[in-house]
Amino acid sequence: MATFLAALLLAWQAAPSLAAGPASPCAGVWEATIIETGSDEPLAGARLEVRPPGATAPLLVRSDAQGRARVEGMCQGALQVTATKPEHTTARLTVMVVGPTTTTKIQLEALHARHGRHVIAIDVHGEQPTTASASQSLAGAELARTRGQGLADTLARVSGVTALRGSAGGMNKPIIRGHQGRRNLIIVDGVRHEGQDWGIDHAPEVDPHAADRISVIKGAATTRFGAKAIGGVVLLESRPLLQQPGVRTEIGTVGFSNPLGGGGSARIDYAPRRGRGFALRVEGNLAKHRAIVTPAYPLDNTGSTTWNTGTQLGYSSDAVDFGVGYRIMRARGGICTCLRTSTPEEFDTAIARSQPVNADAYRADFEVERPKQEIWHHLAFARARIRLGRAGELHPIYSFQYNDRREFDVVRQNVQGPQLTFGLATHTLETRFEHRRVALGAWSLVGSVGVTFSHQTNTFRASTTLIPNYRQSSWSTYAVERFVHERVELELGARYEGLFRVADLRERDYLGQKAGGRLDEATCRAAGAGGTCQRTFHTASATLGALVRPVRDVSTFTWRTQLHSSARPPSVDEQFMNGAAPSFPILGVGSSKIGVERAWGGESTLQYDGDFLFVEAAGHAAYIDNYIYFAPQPHDGQCAPLSCTTRGPLPVFAFSPVDAFFGGGELRLDLKAPGLPLGLSSSASWVRALDVATSVPLALIPPARYWAAGRWYFPDSRGSSGGYLEVNGIVVARQRHYPRDVDFSAPPSAYVLLGAGAGVEFASDRRLIRLSLVGTNLLNRRYRDYTSLLRYFADEPGWGLQLRLSVEFDVDLQEPGNPRVRPPPRRAAGPSPARAGA
Repeated sequence: MATFLAALLLAWQAAPSLAAGPASPCAGVWEATIIETGSDEPLAGARLEVRPPGATAPLLVRSDAQGRARVEGMCQGALQVTATKPEHTTARLTVMVVGPTTTTKIQLEALHARHGRHVIAIDVHGEQPTTASASQSLAGAELARTRGQGLADTLARVSGVTALRGSAGGMNKPIIRGHQGRRNLIIVDGVRHEGQDWGIDHAPEVDPHAADRISVIKGAATTRFGAKAIGGVVLLESRPLLQQPGVRTEIGTVGFSNPLGGGGSARIDYAPRRGRGFALRVEGNLAKHRAIVTPAYPLDNTGSTTWNTGTQLGYSSDAVDFGVGYRIMRARGGICTCLRTSTPEEFDTAIARSQPVNADAYRADFEVERPKQEIWHHLAFARARIRLGRAGELHPIYSFQYNDRREFDVVRQNVQGPQLTFGLATHTLETRFEHRRVALGAWSLVGSVGVTFSHQTNTFRASTTLIPNYRQSSWSTYAVERFVHERVELELGARYEGLFRVADLRERDYLGQKAGGRLDEATCRAAGAGGTCQRTFHTASATLGALVRPVRDVSTFTWRTQLHSSARPPSVDEQFMNGAAPSFPILGVGSSKIGVERAWGGESTLQYDGDFLFVEAAGHAAYIDNYIYFAPQPHDGQCAPLSCTTRGPLPVFAFSPVDAFFGGGELRLDLKAPGLPLGLSSSASWVRALDVATSVPLALIPPARYWAAGRWYFPDSRGSSGGYLEVNGIVVARQRHYPRDVDFSAPPSAYVLLGAGAGVEFASDRRLIRLSLVGTNLLNRRYRDYTSLLRYFADEPGWGLQLRLSVEFDVDLQEPGNPRVRPPPRRAAGPSPARAGA
């Protein structure tokens, strides 16, 4: 099979290239050198689309190891050239071919953090954030078509990623290969996001609009990123500050039909001519929408208002970079009235009728009433890059985050203020040393070592129990090394972490959990009117991975594989949760007896990435010892199968350790017909999980998902480019692998969603305009998601349209005698439709 596949790839590679073009009497030669702005590093593998005058299809060439590209047989006249490179902006320029040879220098700005040449072995800033782990990125036009959506919806078309729908308008969180919340780490510009994770459907308090590139690492990445990355990592990276004197402005607006609303955004980058190396950024965005509407009724009280603002100041030179920044997020959202039921019979009736009991009285308006939630999230950071001669580079970063969350329940009119208040303060310091490249014959050794320290305190105020006050300190040390060869790359990593946690339980909480047998007597003791629990955890993780190019003449065909042993200590809610909240429509129960969760697993990925065809197949499997399982717990009694509480009858979910097995796979395909304006994209993902001891499937695991899209590309003109018309569909199967007689309702039926989209770009020397229209659930299909708690109460949104317009323009402040040679139109390179697939 492998021989047959290699033969096919060699035949494809050996097929006549469009770059050669038909026989032509023209004898001109065009030569280009593609380098990175600021570092002048040659960019190998950059993709150039060259459109000669009157040509119906572009010629395709790639730059060599020295960043050079050459096209022969050119007639004199204007060439339309588009240069793209992963993790870099895209340049679109017009080149006049005159004389026998025409040379052009093209500079592409990096979307990644700056590194010195002496610590880079080869092109480590390719599409994959790591060599061994499966990953996928959104950038450029593909990312622009998601502006205005939350993080989970932005990532919903990445294979292996689904959105866990929340109970408030637009509040969702991503699920990566069946793992959610506490097992998925989110990193924003190098800072680990810290928020209130105890809600199974609490959305992360991050602003995807500030990111110019979003990458998803699918699978365990604990050696580099820590224990929270046992399921996956989401990396949000903004474009680096300007490195040349100038002003860059980006303005955007978006409008939605469901939920009805919209918003706007603006970003200004400035680098002065005097004061070389300094740069400043100011940005902000605002969005407001009314309640979501399902195909049959509105989701009452799900309107929301969100705004974000931030600023950064930095200095850059060959020897040192430093930057400081501050961001703030404010969100105010209603919580669906449908989540509250008065009796168990009302709960059962709502499930049987497939709609809330009082749905006829629901309204779709902008007003937000109780129950609701209000969130402030503050982030301040300082970072640096320090060159240590030829020894390497030091990358320290310090951050402070404060998450202020307030939840308002339905109470008497004379009661003011929130019923639950949370304050989470986190200090984090990380220092990473990237050593110089070490030549080992035909191999090179590159890598880094690092240490981290974090201190966190949480305060909780309410008349009920839920999460105790706690404080915890953690530290870690890690090392990741890569042996790099032309056809083989090996990666080894190890990490050791420690965590010390102190939880202070109030009297009611302490006595209740002690009576329920959920407190570990060895670590918990009475203190004052309540109790104190102290626990120390030590975890170790390791990875071994490889990237292989098995066919010498087909470097675009790769095989990546990784083995890992990863560990994660329990989070606070898994140990001490005891209660419910307005945004958390269940009664959650933890246990301080729960210990460390350890996974032993591996993954393997085959990928071919050619000019016209992209194919990827990935498989993953893991045995997880002491998997912390959050599952429904039906109760007996007056409110059976629910539990009677002061907030009414609620479903009960409890944390318990089980030995579990996770396995699954993903497929991705992207085909653009050579010489034809047609494209086909598709993807599929599957994941299975079961309790090893009983062979019973685990609850709340996403069912199989399939996505496909067909595109018609309009010809580029002098004023427009990238025009397309798309029709797509998503098929989500019914989850047939679930624990019987445990859940409060059976998994919802399978569903099919039809979508469509269109878009175009208008570019000139210093201006780029993007316009797109996207339609979702165009057949207005009623459906519910198995992984969403909302499925117990109501449907998902009906049909909707999204219209987006953005404008980017800049002003060059270079001195007249020192013009910038980089072509000014910048379009961030983005993946094709399949590489942002379902």
